[in-house]
Amino acid sequence: MKTWIGAMVLVGCASLPGSASATFSIVACDAGGSCGAAVATHNLAVGATVIHAQARVGAIASQFETHPRHGTRGLALLALGRSAPAAIEVLLSEDGNFDGQDPQWRQLGVVGASGDGAAFTGRHAAASYWAGSTSGPGFSAQGNGLVGAEVTTAMRDAFMRTRGALPERLMAALEAGRDAGGQKIGTMSAALLVRTPQGNWNDVDLRVDAAPDPVPALRNLLNLRQAHSAVLFAERQQRNHKLPEARTAIAEAMRLGKDWDRIWRRIARLSMTMGDQELALRALASFARLNPAWASTEVRDDIYRPLALLPAFQSLSINSTDQH
Repeated sequence: MKTWIGAMVLVGCASLPGSASATFSIVACDAGGSCGAAVATHNLAVGATVIHAQARVGAIASQFETHPRHGTRGLALLALGRSAPAAIEVLLSEDGNFDGQDPQWRQLGVVGASGDGAAFTGRHAAASYWAGSTSGPGFSAQGNGLVGAEVTTAMRDAFMRTRGALPERLMAALEAGRDAGGQKIGTMSAALLVRTPQGNWNDVDLRVDAAPDPVPALRNLLNLRQAHSAVLFAERQQRNHKLPEARTAIAEAMRLGKDWDRIWRRIARLSMTMGDQELALRALASFARLNPAWASTEVRDDIYRPLALLPAFQSLSINSTDQH
């Protein structure tokens, strides 16, 4: 049984004929060379198989009946300089009827690091409730089993009007698709993937493998990641003696990560370093509310010694210890 379950997850949307007829995605690259994708589907763990990206190369979504080789092969073609339409043509010619299904079971969205995005929707994919795509400069939005064309249109419009880094633009597009009606039968999983030229911690790879409403859950994950990035930025600004910039970043971290205990702990410690005792107390109170057990040990750290005689800190320390 364990082997069968593992195979199902790895194959993803290609596991059962017709089972994946409810997916919408967007692939895109920005002017800085970052490339990525966002996707939601009515199936388990969509981020494990459907979307692929490489900085300065492109991004691919392989859906409806996912072909597990189209992602890596498509990126290799884009890296060789093939355009998105040309890469799709090669992928379909090399399909090999994987899992007993010919190219008419595929839906592909492809974009290179430069040029327009492109998509393909096979005949069987097109037979789902509604299937189609909207492509343009630097992006392609596609879906099947959707309530209508308004889904990919909303994704396009949100992507084009949203400002900021690529992860935010992709997330906004996915949210717009959901809000426009999304998939006729609902969703189960969602994912966001962005590969950056800088790589490492700058990349984004977030997944909601199973949830009743995965797109808002994915947004929450992105917010938490951005909150963490804001705290790291604030710490760098403090070390560079740029306190106004640090305070602005702290405010952003508080807004995005208000329910993450680790964010409040770092803000408390950073505030002490900056000499802002009032903010430190506020952060410690939120930290203790979210994780009293951890707070009970945190308040004993020497960094908080300047707060020791303050009634608010004494109360916080007692309450945290009582709940340990």
